[in-house]
Amino acid sequence: MKVFPNRPRWLLTALLFAFCTFTTRAAEMSAQAVAAKLDSLKDTIAAEVTAHMSTNTVRGSYTTVWRQFEDAAIDALCVVLPKYIEGLSEKNFDRGTTGREKNRLADLAIVCGTNVIEISIKAAQRTGNPENDMGTFRDHPNREKLFAASFTLWVRYESAGENLRAERAFFDRTWRFVGKSSLVDGVKYRKKDGNMRPKPWTMFDSSQAYWKSEEEFEAAVKRSEIYRANELVKEYLTDLSEDDQRVLYERLKEKLGGGTPVR
Repeated sequence: MKVFPNRPRWLLTALLFAFCTFTTRAAEMSAQAVAAKLDSLKDTIAAEVTAHMSTNTVRGSYTTVWRQFEDAAIDALCVVLPKYIEGLSEKNFDRGTTGREKNRLADLAIVCGTNVIEISIKAAQRTGNPENDMGTFRDHPNREKLFAASFTLWVRYESAGENLRAERAFFDRTWRFVGKSSLVDGVKYRKKDGNMRPKPWTMFDSSQAYWKSEEEFEAAVKRSEIYRANELVKEYLTDLSEDDQRVLYERLKEKLGGGTPVR
């Protein structure tokens, strides 16, 4: 028995292509729907995770205790999120493969068909403003291509005698947690590696962000990236040999519309 005996091959190919396109778009819409739900539930998620974690204490060095908070936060999210997002279950969560080191795309990934939503986990002490790494300028475009949306769960912890206790959790789009530079009208970053840095705790508590939209944030990233590049050139220019400075000079002339490329 032949299936579709009177259908030309090109029509079957077109139907298959249309089906694949439809399923891909459905997956994209699914990721968009989940991200929109996460946006609308961010305060509820933060409160629920806080409730889950505040009853537990951890012990250890300040340099390693973040891992315990991270694992506890992931466990809490995997319990909380399916309660509020219909259709979401354990099968949608990718915690990575546990071994000597965890191998994973994100601290916690929500897999929606062919699309992935990233949830990063950060932990910092209540005393002093957070200074966690939030991704480098170099890595930022790659993560935008890899993930349909990026969120971060912050765990603020405090001392409880000899132990440490999660005092409050915060959940939002990652870009809303990024701080502002005091050197340029752009994002806060560490000069040596271009790693973005977070806003102060007071802005966490008031749910404020320096950027009104993701587009404003992206423009701020670009301004800081360019500023840092210029500052690095100034800093290391005198360390270059005359030959290297000449090569740099010729390359700049070429880029700016004049001169002959150096071979």
